[in-house]
Amino acid sequence: MGWALWTCESLLAAGAAWALASALLRGRPLLERWMAALLFAAASIFTCVQGLGLAGLLTRPALALAGLLLHGAMLAWAVRSVGVAGLREQARADVEAPWRLLRDIHQRRELAAWALLPATWGLAVSSIIAWSFPSWAWDVVWYHTPKTNYAVQTGHVRWVDTSVWYTNGYPEFVELLSVWNVLFPMDTRLEEIAQLPFALLGAFAVAALCRRAGASAALSASLGAMWIALPAVALQLHTTHADVTAGSLFITAFYFLTERHWSPTARGLTLLALGLYAGTKVTGLFHLVLLSPVLLIRMVGVLRAEPAARWTRLRQTALALVLLAWLGAPPYVENLVRTGNPLWPARMKVLGRELTGPIAAEDVGTPAFFREKGSFRKMVRNWTAREGMYWPDVRERAFGWLFPYLLLPALLWVGLSGVFSRERFFRLSLLLLAGLTILVPAAWWGRFTLGLPAAGLAAFAVLHRQVRTPYLQTLLSAVAAFLCVASYAKASVGYQVLPTFGRHAVAGVTDDMRLRSRMGWLWTPEAVRLREQELKPGDVVAYDNSTDFLGEYWTRDLRNRVEYVNHEGDSPAYLQKLRALRPRWVSVRKDSSAERLLLGQSGAFQRIFDCPTSSAVMYRVTRDDW
Repeated sequence: MGWALWTCESLLAAGAAWALASALLRGRPLLERWMAALLFAAASIFTCVQGLGLAGLLTRPALALAGLLLHGAMLAWAVRSVGVAGLREQARADVEAPWRLLRDIHQRRELAAWALLPATWGLAVSSIIAWSFPSWAWDVVWYHTPKTNYAVQTGHVRWVDTSVWYTNGYPEFVELLSVWNVLFPMDTRLEEIAQLPFALLGAFAVAALCRRAGASAALSASLGAMWIALPAVALQLHTTHADVTAGSLFITAFYFLTERHWSPTARGLTLLALGLYAGTKVTGLFHLVLLSPVLLIRMVGVLRAEPAARWTRLRQTALALVLLAWLGAPPYVENLVRTGNPLWPARMKVLGRELTGPIAAEDVGTPAFFREKGSFRKMVRNWTAREGMYWPDVRERAFGWLFPYLLLPALLWVGLSGVFSRERFFRLSLLLLAGLTILVPAAWWGRFTLGLPAAGLAAFAVLHRQVRTPYLQTLLSAVAAFLCVASYAKASVGYQVLPTFGRHAVAGVTDDMRLRSRMGWLWTPEAVRLREQELKPGDVVAYDNSTDFLGEYWTRDLRNRVEYVNHEGDSPAYLQKLRALRPRWVSVRKDSSAERLLLGQSGAFQRIFDCPTSSAVMYRVTRDDW
């Protein structure tokens, strides 16, 4: 029943978003309509989850009803606006689009299209990994997964009592999309697929930039595929790290922001993408602030160009700003109300004022604007590092060989020579995209700067057109395809563990065992077996501040509850809290006062395992009369 409900609700959301995009963007390019459809689907699902969560009403029936009403209304408006026949005709054209693309690739003999292979494989293998394995990436198990699981457990998206600071405070757009994928089936198998649609969004945005640069459909699609095949993108797709989502939203927002005449549709989609970006990562708020002068200048230009429609344009902009605030502001507002620091848990100085928090901003990464000595050199050095440590959060060689040896020279040439070009607005905008991208904190970490290779890919499209000679164009396409495929092949070890199809290499060793032996921070297979066997619906697992990888504390169907109870020096109060919760398992710091207290309860607590890479130990409650 749960899987059927998820399938129906998700298909309705996708269909309604596509229909709305088709109605609102009639006559606009296919790529823009598909980008808008992805934005509408994400924003509508997020609206359902966040709206119910802020009200404390986030349950499966309520989410199903909210999705049915909102997406039904979107679909009804689109049908009324365009008509069933119009939508049917548009659907037929969109379904035929991939075949038209393949014909164009064949007719042009576009060698860059080889990039479609690693991009398609990257999407497929990430889907298989997400389905086959539990969440395993370091940051994901630490605090991304707990965000989703707590929302399902509590029915709200506000702060929870926990020692894992990042679970509170950080924007949670991707994690709340995962709630949709988890709450309906009450199964975590699809928890890690939330970023897959945003890989497509990023590819569409890059391809749209390339079309704007005058590239053919075949080359544009190929360059969009190269963005997906970048190690920093492809290796992260099966996680909820959120960087692919953030990067794709930033590129999309920039694409619509730099539309030559900035139509009402482009204005609305710009602010929609920026709102989702701000709700995804703090860098979204950072870029929103940096782009605000550009937004203001463009808005003033629109109002001056259309004085007769000034009030209409102002109303449209006001509505878009309200939507931006709804999508992006809630985490920062709650942080401000609770702590006085909208950027909590980061501690920093802003405009001379000290914002308090448990984590110094400099401990998280190098400061923005390259204010730390050597930070720019470190960023460049990481692009060309001889060997990369390939993981989902890849650091060195995050863009493979493609960016430093082909896209970067193309970007510098096209951007700097653009001063003397008739298309200087577009070409200089690519430098602006690249510059804004790398001003973020920890710019040396490739996953935080995914807009940079996007600018390089668009610049490559300009260069490809400039050379004019078919032989040189073929050579450029071949070099780009080779560097793309080789970079992906080199980085593919970053998947670490792949599911087995057919007979296992070692009898009795399952894929889950292989995964857990490779990822030393995950619970052992025996600990997971105990968790799945012993914990019944509603059973409580209590933990204290020795816990690091909190995502492991829930069963795969989230039937148990996880509660934070820390020993603060008052033993009677600690025991009283535990007794009130009636926990089935209790996790405490090894050799702590809490552990000694449990061991003093006449054998009521039995030690069952140590939690890897932390000082936490797990105890089973053996009787209720303690």
